[in-house]
Amino acid sequence: MGNNKNIQQKIDQFIQEERNVAFNPFLSTRILAAIDKKDKVETFTALPAWKTAIVAISMVVALITGIATGNLYQSNNKEPDVVLMNDNRMENFGFFNEMENE
Repeated sequence: MGNNKNIQQKIDQFIQEERNVAFNPFLSTRILAAIDKKDKVETFTALPAWKTAIVAISMVVALITGIATGNLYQSNNKEPDVVLMNDNRMENFGFFNEMENE
């Protein structure tokens, strides 16, 4: 029983010390400010005009890069692309022409 009384006295003494602690009026303000700051996440928002300009510029850069890449290719073939030959002599089309004349 004496031990319970001793524990009760320590609890009462602790409560009394807590009640006597001086109140800091700025503490609640700082806590609320920290909570508000945590809730507000700072995000960077660009204007729609800037977004449109960035997309347009990137498309122009992609187009120029594609054209420049296409111009880098050079064929090593120096021969002309068109070859003119006498097909009548090679394929003997004369036979078919004779059949039409009969």
